[in-house]
Formats: sequence, structure tokens, C-alpha cells
Amino acid sequence: MSFVFAVAVAAVFVYAGVAKFATFNNWTFQARALGAPDPFVVLVPLAEIALAVLLVGGWWFMQTVIAGMLLLSAFTILLLVRLRDPERLPCSCFGATSQRPMSWLDVFRNVLLITLLAVAVLTK
Repeated sequence: MSFVFAVAVAAVFVYAGVAKFATFNNWTFQARALGAPDPFVVLVPLAEIALAVLLVGGWWFMQTVIAGMLLLSAFTILLLVRLRDPERLPCSCFGATSQRPMSWLDVFRNVLLITLLAVAVLTK
């Protein structure tokens, strides 16, 4: 079961990373509008894709799960901070393909993904 949960999260990471690269100019604009520093604009999609590969391959599984949880936690904290803003910017979670304003659904999705990673560790 551990592999199934890891692959589910990896699929989301791959989709998010590839979508950010596919819409890179829009992604960079949206990420900067959310307050992301320039190095992170490129590093985030690379990290998402790298984590997906490591999760599916099962290499350094515990370290990869922890890194994935930390990344998702950072995204969730950013969402929680930005949800307090009167103007809701697009989530940018999946590059510029995410045009709807960020919402509590994005927080829920991240909590669900963190939970899947925790279950992947517990079922290993």
C-alpha cells in the first residue's frame, strides 16, 4: 500500500512541476506576486519533479517523504497567510493553469497530500 500512496502524491508533484514549467512566464509572474523569491521560482518545480521521481523509485524513501511533507507544509503556510489577504490571488499551485483564486480547498488538498505521505510511511 505504501507504494500506492507514494505514487498518488508523486503524480500530483509531477503535474504541478510540469505545469509550472509549461507556463513558466505566467508561473514566474504569479509566484513573484505571491512573494516567492527569485531562486524559489525555478527551484519549486524542480523540487516537485525530483521528489516525484524519488517517491516512485523508492530511493531515500523516508528522507523524500520528509522533504515532501516539508514542501507541502511550506505551501500550506503560504496559503494560510495569503487567505487572510482581502484580494485573493490565483493559487499557482499548478502553474498558470491555476487561475482560480486560492481557497480553503487548496489547504485541504495539501493536508490530504501530507496525510497520504504519512500513511505511506506507516504502511511501509
